[in-house]
Amino acid sequence: MITADTNIFVYNVDGDDPAKQDASTEILDALAARSAPMVLQVAGEFYSALARQLRRPPWQCAQAARNLLTSFRIIAATRRSTERALAEAATGRLSFWDANLLSAAEAGGCTHIISEDMSDGLKLGNLEVVHPFAGDKLSARALALLYGGTDA
Repeated sequence: MITADTNIFVYNVDGDDPAKQDASTEILDALAARSAPMVLQVAGEFYSALARQLRRPPWQCAQAARNLLTSFRIIAATRRSTERALAEAATGRLSFWDANLLSAAEAGGCTHIISEDMSDGLKLGNLEVVHPFAGDKLSARALALLYGGTDA
């Protein structure tokens, strides 16, 4: 099972980089076709990115985040996944928020997360990060993951 990090959702609505916007649209369309889940944390980060980076009005940010909540099956952090994220953050390998996102996704059954913000191939338990971009196009790993017929 595959999910995506917040940056993929932000690129989808940010017109400043048309190539990444097109690639993110392709990723999200492929995930929707698979009925892929979204980690609940992404909705809050999405709201924040729209408000802070794209300077959208708060009502518009809230509506966009609500739209994500109704468009995806939600995976939420649990006490156990949060404790794992805290332990991982304490090692200094990941920020708490990245560790929390990965831990919740893995606890929810995801094997891969598409993210530009973390190292390609980074693993947390059974979850692996796949970097989505190679220049202006989708990376070979992202393409294989999305269209290779398996989640590997």
